[in-house]
Amino acid sequence: MTWVTLEDARHHLRCDDGSNDVMLVAYIGAAEATINRYITDAVEATATPDIKVAALLLIGYYDYHRNMDKDMPSDGNYLPAPVRALLWPYRKPTVE
Repeated sequence: MTWVTLEDARHHLRCDDGSNDVMLVAYIGAAEATINRYITDAVEATATPDIKVAALLLIGYYDYHRNMDKDMPSDGNYLPAPVRALLWPYRKPTVE
C-alpha cells in the first residue's frame, strides 16, 4: 500500500530539487514495507493520516541517519518511538 508519494517526502524533507530522488524512493519503499510488516489491521491509505505521518517520520529518520553510526538513537526497538506511537492503534498484540 502506498502511504506517501515522492512529492510528500520531498515536501516533508524540504527538498527543492530532484537530486535526492533515488534515495527518497528507496526510503519510501523501506518505510512502507516496515509499516506494512508492523501493523496487523487492514486499513485504507486515505483514511489514516497518522500512518502517513509515521511514514514521513520514518523516511526523515532514514534520511538523517543514512550512515549507521554509534551515535544513532535506539531504544532496542527497530522503530523510533514516535513512529511506534502513531502505528500502535493499528497493531494487535501477538503472543508467541
